Amino acid sequence: MRSRLPYHIYWPQYFEIKRSRSEGRRVPKKFASDKINLELLAKAARRLGYTAEIEKNYQYPKTWWDDPGRVLIDTKGKKKSKVLIEVAKEIAKMRTK
Repeated sequence: MRSRLPYHIYWPQYFEIKRSRSEGRRVPKKFASDKINLELLAKAARRLGYTAEIEKNYQYPKTWWDDPGRVLIDTKGKKKSKVLIEVAKEIAKMRTK
């Protein structure tokens, strides 16, 4: 198994507005969106200047039956919670254009 350092794992479920916190959403509802996919998540991270890699054959543990995939983001030493909010805001910006 390869090392994930310095990457953090970001699942699309973290950003979905239809999910509750107990179902895996990690951002406040005012920053959440619907229909988040891997490409959108990776594109938002890249627009913020982070390095992002898409991994398609992994399942989110809480909802293993959902669409597979996750995004690895090099946060450059920032806290994961701060990057979550930044990426969520960037996704909202991308959707309004």
